[in-house]
Amino acid sequence: MKQQKTGRKLPRFSFYGMICLLLAALLLAGCGQSKYEAIDLESISSGESGSGRERDAVQSDDTKSAADDSHVGNTETIGAEAMLPLQEMPDSGEESGDGQPEASESLYEEVDEVVTVIVDALNVRDSDNPNARILVQLPAGDTLHRTGYSEEWSRVIYDGETAYVSTAMVEVKEEETPKAGEGESNTPEAEAVLGAEAEAVLEPEPAVPVWNGYIVAIDAGHQAKANMDKEPIGPSSVTLKAKMSEGNIGTDTGVKEHELTLTVAKKLEAELQSRGYQVVMTRQGSDVDLSNAERAAIANESGADIFLLLHANSMDNSGVYGTLTMCMSSQNPFHPELHDRSYRLCKKIVDHICTQTGTKNRGVQETDNSGEINWSEIPVAVVEMGFLSNPDEDRWMQEESYQDKLVSGMAGAVDSYFAEGN
Repeated sequence: MKQQKTGRKLPRFSFYGMICLLLAALLLAGCGQSKYEAIDLESISSGESGSGRERDAVQSDDTKSAADDSHVGNTETIGAEAMLPLQEMPDSGEESGDGQPEASESLYEEVDEVVTVIVDALNVRDSDNPNARILVQLPAGDTLHRTGYSEEWSRVIYDGETAYVSTAMVEVKEEETPKAGEGESNTPEAEAVLGAEAEAVLEPEPAVPVWNGYIVAIDAGHQAKANMDKEPIGPSSVTLKAKMSEGNIGTDTGVKEHELTLTVAKKLEAELQSRGYQVVMTRQGSDVDLSNAERAAIANESGADIFLLLHANSMDNSGVYGTLTMCMSSQNPFHPELHDRSYRLCKKIVDHICTQTGTKNRGVQETDNSGEINWSEIPVAVVEMGFLSNPDEDRWMQEESYQDKLVSGMAGAVDSYFAEGN
């Protein structure tokens, strides 16, 4: 009996015990759900540690966003530095207060290229400083030889000298090579032409200079045959002089003055045109008959801003040499109002020529007894380029390289004159 009672109670105790255990487990599961997030059992079972995925699973959105932003920023910085050309990477030079290296504006990257002016008026200065002296203003379309580059300034060659311009106001000139035979049919004749053109070196056509707004009149002094008839030396003057006297002759070369002046005048015409000036020539040949008054009339009626008259001097003393210029005095009875501008033009011309050639600077002479000056109604400069009576200077003036220096000096002076205001 005792064993039977015990056997009936055991099953009943086990049934109720299981119910209690189940209820306790459910209560514990509910409390765990409210306090903890579920663990990815699949991840655990796959052998991954909880320190990686579990932290990512419970990480807040704000924290993840901040981490992502930081990572993106670092990637962009590293990427930008990696993409910089080697020469543009910051160097390890002297650093500023914020730890960043300072760029030296005095350093130029050495280049050898042609740049084009892309603004209406580009200031060419004698140093890389916005307050530096302006040598000349160049119009859009003009070109310069650039030898040094920085982000702010470009080092260029102007009139044979080093000068500086704003880098933002020029760009590298790109020359287009025309395509030979473009648009032509492939006939045997066309192919023959194309073959010939392919062997030739194709030269790009030079750009047409843009007019800078100024007109220069040039008179090549004298002519093949003198005209000794008389004319007044100025408007309404009673003083008379020969309409056109005979020019001088080189003591060593035998070259006549009218030949030399025309050669240099044509070179000056081409140089000024390349700089954007319109040029009026009183004569293009030697077989003419033009008096001083007639030559001045050509300049006056052309709308020219200045009048340049080229000559070569002569004296009994063959040891005298050098360059001088001439204009009217401030008491000129015909056009005294032109004195100041004429003198300024003359001074620039004689100074520029002597700088280029190295000859003696004989300065500016004022005279009121010259018909070629008195008839002019615009600022005028008579340029005595040198002395044909001096054997050395006579030979120099016949050399093409020396003539180029004379032209460069006069053209540079004209640029400087207009840069200061006409």
